Amino acid sequence: MMKKYKLFSKRGGALIAGFALMASALTSCLKDNGPGSVDFSKSPALVAWQYHAGSPVPLTTKMLGKSTDTTGVEIALSVASITLGSNVTATVAVDNAGATAYINGDTSKNVLPANLYTIPNPVVTIKAGQQFAKLKILFKGDQINFDKNYILGLKITSANGAQIPSNLNAAILVITLQSIYEGTYDYKGYALRLGDNQLTGNFSGASAPLGTVSKYAVSFSPLWGDGKGFIAGIDGTFLTVDPATNKVTAASSTNGSLKEDAGYNNHYDPATKTFYVSFSWSTPGSRQSIDTLKYTGPL
Repeated sequence: MMKKYKLFSKRGGALIAGFALMASALTSCLKDNGPGSVDFSKSPALVAWQYHAGSPVPLTTKMLGKSTDTTGVEIALSVASITLGSNVTATVAVDNAGATAYINGDTSKNVLPANLYTIPNPVVTIKAGQQFAKLKILFKGDQINFDKNYILGLKITSANGAQIPSNLNAAILVITLQSIYEGTYDYKGYALRLGDNQLTGNFSGASAPLGTVSKYAVSFSPLWGDGKGFIAGIDGTFLTVDPATNKVTAASSTNGSLKEDAGYNNHYDPATKTFYVSFSWSTPGSRQSIDTLKYTGPL
């Protein structure tokens, strides 16, 4: 199941206020533009993608690399009365020209080929009494090469029941892979720093964000035994799960001496979504981290 994400950093009043700023530019009958004199009640209803500082920003969607990957890209209605008593529809089209312009010659990014996605219905309906609706997109995630950093351009081309602000009718969707192990984890463990009683010991009640490194690997920032300070010298630590056996290997992109302890059952329990890991680095017996990480929710 894909992680749900919001295309608006703030909803409700903050969103309306943002659209209202643009709506004021469309209102030609204002008598006084001084502070506090603008009457937003006469502003037209607007339908658009994300509002951020007056211009669209790239939106990111994460998928699991499956043939059934789906996302919903949110479209919002802004009107002085919060909602309308009638439906508003917006028609969306793929905007390859916009995606190409966004890439602007960056060879590390690519426009997502049309054979890798489907938009079942390009007409989005914001129902009466509602503020939001979603454009559904189906992806062939199992066929996407995520190393190509694909971009999908979208544009609202027409609307009924509301106006489209010209600076917010286009959206750039950045396609990224999400590891099935990504998330926020309850974190408890033991850390050893030989000769240091302050940083050696057991701790619990910490929280660890494990971000995507690859389809079966997540980043991990271990803590010292005080449960507060991150362990220095092993930046870029990541955990890789073998999906066939659920065995876990540990490594660091900056410290080649880090490896899982052979005498410990390093594994991931899919039933409880829990990592059990133990690894050492530096001089054998001088640095060690033994950790239990239980999934609590998305990042």
